[in-house]
Amino acid sequence: MSTVTPRPSPRSSSPSAPIPFSRRVFKLEHPANLGPLLHVVAWVGLLAFGLFAPIATTWYVAVPLIVTLTLLNFSLTIGVLHMHTHRPLFVSKRLNRVVDLFCCMPALLTAAEMREVHILNHHRYNDGPGDVTSTEGRERGLGAIWYWIRYGTIVKRHTIRTIFAADATAKQRIRRHQFVFDLTIVLALVALTWYAAGGARFALFYWIPFAVTQVNSGYFAWLTHAPARGFEDDPSKSLNTAGNWLNFFIFNQGYHSVHHRYPGIHWSQIPDKLDFMRQVEPGVIVPYWMTLNSAWRLVVPDGFLDVPYGQRWKAKLDKRMEEGRVRSRLLPWFAWI
Repeated sequence: MSTVTPRPSPRSSSPSAPIPFSRRVFKLEHPANLGPLLHVVAWVGLLAFGLFAPIATTWYVAVPLIVTLTLLNFSLTIGVLHMHTHRPLFVSKRLNRVVDLFCCMPALLTAAEMREVHILNHHRYNDGPGDVTSTEGRERGLGAIWYWIRYGTIVKRHTIRTIFAADATAKQRIRRHQFVFDLTIVLALVALTWYAAGGARFALFYWIPFAVTQVNSGYFAWLTHAPARGFEDDPSKSLNTAGNWLNFFIFNQGYHSVHHRYPGIHWSQIPDKLDFMRQVEPGVIVPYWMTLNSAWRLVVPDGFLDVPYGQRWKAKLDKRMEEGRVRSRLLPWFAWI
């Protein structure tokens, strides 16, 4: 069972330690948080380009732009919002609320939902009894596909039922207000932007990535646990996508077993915890991206597991750890196995 992530305090650093420039000036909780914020900036910039630049609707610009926006949608929804809810990107409450709003825009997933469902429920029960997003009984076939499609409604329904309950706690009532405020503001911004950009452009560059992200979020939630349900040991109950470049783009979050063991650590500290991956079964260490392009594996028995790759990766990990070279030399915030 995973522990619930504590909310890091902005004042938790030692009073005698010098305050980093990034914290003092930009209010970043960690200098590496510039990376996730660049994803937010890239999404806003590319969406604006798609909605308002005349050249954006030509097919050779539109197609790669839609693909890139879809990947950025997924990054903001499952990646940036996920890590931000576990450990806020800023030490400023106001700036963190701004990040909440920006990360809500691509798929209408609020920070209140991420905390209520993912952190407080999923990390407590880890795909077991009590987990509202459990994949039990939906490990294969049409049941799996239906899970991917309806995942977003599961999340919203549980959040609404919890934070609007008559016996809601004080913290749940706070999340209720945040949920209503965030969704209202974002829906208003979406409506205004839709009106300003026009229906055709908005469908191309907002609604298509939005729809794909809804399904891909469900696929990701399913994929990180469903194929690993056959393993009894706790470290192997999560699927880990261990490709170096993917973990560069998703800020080391592919090591899902490490994340469940240490949910509150900063993403740049994950390389220091990769020793935990030695306990993970090779089959649940895979090279492919957790995006819909890998969904074809559903029709192959045990198609999501990759024992040979996992064995090779663990051998590389052992060698890297012996040499003290788990991190990338050029990008030391990232693991590079």
